Amino acid sequence: MGGAGGQGDAGVLRERNRLAAELHDTVAQGLTSMHLLLDAADREWTREPGRARLLVRQAAAAARENLAEARRIIRDLAPVELERGAALPDVLRELCAGVDGARFRLEGEPRPVPGRVEGAVLRAAQGALANVRRHARASAVVVTLTYQPYVLALDVWDDGVGFDPAAAAGHGHGHGSPGGDGLRLLRRRIGYLGGTATVESSPGGGGTVVSVCVPVPPLVLPLPVPPPVTRPGPGPGPG
Repeated sequence: MGGAGGQGDAGVLRERNRLAAELHDTVAQGLTSMHLLLDAADREWTREPGRARLLVRQAAAAARENLAEARRIIRDLAPVELERGAALPDVLRELCAGVDGARFRLEGEPRPVPGRVEGAVLRAAQGALANVRRHARASAVVVTLTYQPYVLALDVWDDGVGFDPAAAAGHGHGHGSPGGDGLRLLRRRIGYLGGTATVESSPGGGGTVVSVCVPVPPLVLPLPVPPPVTRPGPGPGPG
């Protein structure tokens, strides 16, 4: 199948692969850990009850983490804000209204894009702004959403303290932007859609820019309807 139908099928397949990989890396691994811990607790129950109780507590902690991961995946699949029918620019504008010093900019003409793309872009903005609130100590934040013919782009800039993205990736945390696990998850989520996610920052007040670009199908305009063809009537008969 070619054309729009083929592109849609490919997008569905990429999304299924993304979801399968994320479930494997989170929920399935968590369930495996719980199973091993509970098996070990069962073997130790009579001989070393103290150790068995410790293993059960560890399994309970793994269950809580697994539940949190499952809820996060569900949220990522269906952003409530977009499910209510709100347009992505309106949701981002409202999101900025809840962050001190933040403002929203819209570039280009909004148009329909696949829901999975809007959801990924919204999650990227939410994650970036959450990190700004927690770490950046910024006085100004600008969220820019850009509609291009073949790309939907998001840029989140702040004038905060900045950080070293390479060091943050090594330590699993960042300041003012997704770092470590957060950045890896962002890149993986956007990568499954064929897009890119980058972070540019420097420590010591250099500020931070989180940029996301996702390809979108081109806008197909309906062909103009030609005017009806009118045939001339018969001419006057012989006089």
